[in-house]
Amino acid sequence: MSDTENAPLAAAYDFPAVGTVVDVGGGHGGLLLEVLRRHPGLHGVLYDQPHVLAGHRLDSEQAVTGRWTLADGDFFTAVPPGDVYLIKRILHDWDDERSAVILDNCRRALRPGGRILVLDAVVPPGNAPHQSKALDLMMMASLVGRERTEADFTALFEATGLRLSRVVPTDTVLSVVEAVTA
Repeated sequence: MSDTENAPLAAAYDFPAVGTVVDVGGGHGGLLLEVLRRHPGLHGVLYDQPHVLAGHRLDSEQAVTGRWTLADGDFFTAVPPGDVYLIKRILHDWDDERSAVILDNCRRALRPGGRILVLDAVVPPGNAPHQSKALDLMMMASLVGRERTEADFTALFEATGLRLSRVVPTDTVLSVVEAVTA
């Protein structure tokens, strides 16, 4: 499911021409690989636990050779420094308190002028059917997390010294929720 989202997500956001993109909890690197393919001036850091990084795919494409590194660790403790943070389908796994820890770690490591991009479903207002609402029920039934509304993201960001700057819709159920330092 995640691989089919990567190209539309990478295409929906106007990444900077140069800088370091850190994929926090980035798994095997599918999203980071897609971002690096589209933006040859960027360097990437795939950040996850060692056993996950062992299965990474970043070395599968010559076009990104020499433009990425692996970093292992725990996003509840710290994250590597960067200009853009990708947090795809991570915050929805966690309650607000744990999500705030992840965001605070990213904010503290964020270089001046940088951005934190949360790639999660954004629940629209009202009672009309939307795929994010079904995802929300699944998250609440299986984990401590949930899908969030734009207002929820605003409050979560404010609690960690960030400000929601915009929500960019994509051709998937996920949106790019952009945060900057407050």
